[in-house]
Amino acid sequence: LVPTVNVKDGQNLNGQTINLYKLFDVTESNSGETTNYAYTVNTAIGYKDAIKSALGTSFTGTTDEEYAAAVLALKDTEGAVQKFANDFTADALTKNLSATATSGKITEDSNKTSYTFNNLAAGYYLVYVTGGKEIQSSLVTVDATTDTVNLKTEAPSIEKTADKTTVNIGDVVTYTVTGAIPDTTGYSEYVYKIHDELTKGLDFVNDANGTALEAGATTVNVKVAFKDAGVTDASTAPTTATLDAANNRKMSLDLSEWVRANQANKGKEFTVTYYAKVNKAAVVTEKNKAQLEYGNKPGETTTTTPSEVKTPTYPLDILKVKKDSNPEEILAGAHFTLYASTTEGTIDESKPIKVTKDEDGKYSYAADQASTDPSVITDMVTVATKFEGTGYNLHINGLAAGTYYLKETKAPEGYNKLTDAIKVTITKSTTADENDWTLTVDKGTVDGKIVKVENSTGSLLPSTGGRGAIAFAVIAALLVFGVAVSFIRDKRKEA
Repeated sequence: LVPTVNVKDGQNLNGQTINLYKLFDVTESNSGETTNYAYTVNTAIGYKDAIKSALGTSFTGTTDEEYAAAVLALKDTEGAVQKFANDFTADALTKNLSATATSGKITEDSNKTSYTFNNLAAGYYLVYVTGGKEIQSSLVTVDATTDTVNLKTEAPSIEKTADKTTVNIGDVVTYTVTGAIPDTTGYSEYVYKIHDELTKGLDFVNDANGTALEAGATTVNVKVAFKDAGVTDASTAPTTATLDAANNRKMSLDLSEWVRANQANKGKEFTVTYYAKVNKAAVVTEKNKAQLEYGNKPGETTTTTPSEVKTPTYPLDILKVKKDSNPEEILAGAHFTLYASTTEGTIDESKPIKVTKDEDGKYSYAADQASTDPSVITDMVTVATKFEGTGYNLHINGLAAGTYYLKETKAPEGYNKLTDAIKVTITKSTTADENDWTLTVDKGTVDGKIVKVENSTGSLLPSTGGRGAIAFAVIAALLVFGVAVSFIRDKRKEA
């Protein structure tokens, strides 16, 4: 017989192990259109005692027929069959009963949702997936008519969320990982570890105020608490997670002992809270992930698919050019100040955005907007050429999605300054691809998410002494000169 075990909807079998326990051997006989089943208890060591224990103290039977009848009678009481299955599993795990058949650890396909057992003998089987969030075993009679078994078990999982959807450089992001106490019944050991890795644009900090880790720190502060305020912690939860020695953007939180101590709260949700600060290396594709490592055997654990959160930050790129120039003439020396929008959607010139400048001449949103350090400025100046490999000559990184006003405070020499500020709106992507964000302006144009800003210049304006007046003056001078010559000649004649 070759029954197929199907995973519960939304789950997969990656890293899981399916164990089958044959509780009864079964033989079939047909009487007309009726199929008759005869069950005998599995004679493997410990099986009969485990079945009796799962049936409860009220069961006093001794024969195979009485055992089978007692299990059959469970269907008349709501929930009794599932309880029997779970109780047998707990006893089998505690007493380390040998499984009749096992899949071994399934690792060949991360999206595997079914597993087929070949050459399985007929019988009444309990199907159990090791390391589940809770014991939810399935029972099935495997015979010539059975080809599938649908699992009820859910694998342990975690979900990571952030309190911000887009960020400025300097923002502190609060991360929350939500999990649930797994059922560790029957396991002498159980691993439950949360691993988190930040991208280069984020640094772990110790609290919501952004308190930096001390130099050489090996741990970072975390807070572990049950989600429901009415749940009492049966132990003391860890307050720090361990940082990776080679990369302090990686941390590991070992909750193995804590979840084992909280078996009275199995199935209850808990949260892990920690913090990270956005730094200058932040980019649009800023995201990070948390993974859960779990299992009942150290060295043979399962790692879940990462739970990712995205906290993008955006650049504002500008190309300053001469209006109507062909070929395009890039202008250097234009000065700009950036302002955030007020709640009324207007510019507040009393609150310019402060920036810092790197050695390449690019700007970044200042992490400390209240800083009085001379290196933290509000004045940004365009350069003479485009930055290498880009289409802009002014770059500001580290802005959250929102509305901004870009005001030209000084035009390039010989050019007219813009009269009004440019309203710039950065909108977060609405798709799974964070690079689908948009940039719009109320003046000028946007080309490839680069704002093109034009300055105009003109010809020399006319003065009151134009060319006509000059010609007239020359003629007048010649006439005066002629009169003078005539006057001198007349004087000589008189003499």
